[in-house]
Order: sequence, then C-alpha cells, then structure tokens
Amino acid sequence: MTERNDSLVADYLAAVARATAGLPRDRRDELVRDLREHIEAGRAELPDETEHQVREILERLGEPAVIAAVAAEDIPVATPVASPVRTPPDRRPLWILATIAAIGLLFVLCAGFLFFAQTNDGPPEPAQPAPVIQSDGAS
Repeated sequence: MTERNDSLVADYLAAVARATAGLPRDRRDELVRDLREHIEAGRAELPDETEHQVREILERLGEPAVIAAVAAEDIPVATPVASPVRTPPDRRPLWILATIAAIGLLFVLCAGFLFFAQTNDGPPEPAQPAPVIQSDGAS
C-alpha cells in the first residue's frame, strides 16, 4: 500500500510541477518542496496510512492548477525599465518668444502709466491761512 501512496504523492507533485511550469525555476522548486514537506508531515501523523487518507491530504492541498494560479499571483511581475523619454527641443522660432515678451512689457508700461497718471489740472491750491484773532490786552 505504501508504494501506491508514494505513487499518488509523486503524481500529484509532478502535476503541480507541470502546472507551475511558467513560474521561475527556483520558485517552482520551492513550492514543490514545501508541498512535499506538508504531505510528509500529514502522512507521519497517520497511525495506519491508507490510500483514502493520502488522497484526503492531497485534496485538502487543492488542485495543482489552483495552486499554480495562486503561486503566479504571489510573484511580482517584472516591469521593464523604460529609458527616459527625450522630449524634442522647442522648435518655436525665437522671434515669437521675443514678440510675446515685448507685448507683455508694453502692457505693464501702459498699466503703470494709467495707475500713476494724475487727473487734476494743475498744482494744488495753497492752503488758506487760519484767521488771526486779536485780543484787547484786557484779560
């Protein structure tokens, strides 16, 4: 019976290895090694190992395709490193930039002139002297 059980375990682990063929080799080997250790620990706890009990251990672990899918989700996908994107140099002619700068400067000068311009017609009127009150001297 032990040979049959060993064959069941070997077939199961081979199916897992086939299902995980797309994984990196070291990850696949680690996964199969971990499953083998788990199966051996489960079998060691059985007082009288039967084929049915070994099949139950394997069923609890899950289908090899499901194990492979879960293992594939755990592996980060390597993203290719993109080279820095080079932007083309600004091809606008320099005269356009100079024109925009000149218009901006003209706008600032006009705004300043309007802000500081005075609307009165001449110099301010002189202040009127305050009336002088004379006293009689009799206080």
